[in-house]
Amino acid sequence: MVDRITPDPYPWKSEYESDNRLYDAQTRKFLEIINLMKELVATGSDKEGISRVFFQLIYYFEEYMLREEIYLTELGYDNLEAHKGDHREFTNRIISFREGFEKGEKGFEKEMYLYLEKWFDEHMMIYDRRAARFIRDRQ
Repeated sequence: MVDRITPDPYPWKSEYESDNRLYDAQTRKFLEIINLMKELVATGSDKEGISRVFFQLIYYFEEYMLREEIYLTELGYDNLEAHKGDHREFTNRIISFREGFEKGEKGFEKEMYLYLEKWFDEHMMIYDRRAARFIRDRQ
């Protein structure tokens, strides 16, 4: 596990690009959220900053995840149910973090940051890229 998290933001890299505007916008937005969370964890989180992260995650879900699911449904994506299942798991985990925050629990911030980072690496860079290739091949 990471002992110390620096506030240095993750830069956008060309390797994140998928040649799909929706996915690239989604990836950029999520990277913004990770960077905000990273800064909060590294410098000492504040209630307002954490609230901002949760607000942005709600926007991310509504703007990108739901739109992605609708589009993949329309195209007949063969891995749709598993993809939607990942989204439900992500949403449930974020709700759990939010509930802890609302109860005043301390110390969840680092765990949440690491979860967001893992989601980026494992879901977005693998499964979302696979879905983006599926969309590209259907156009």
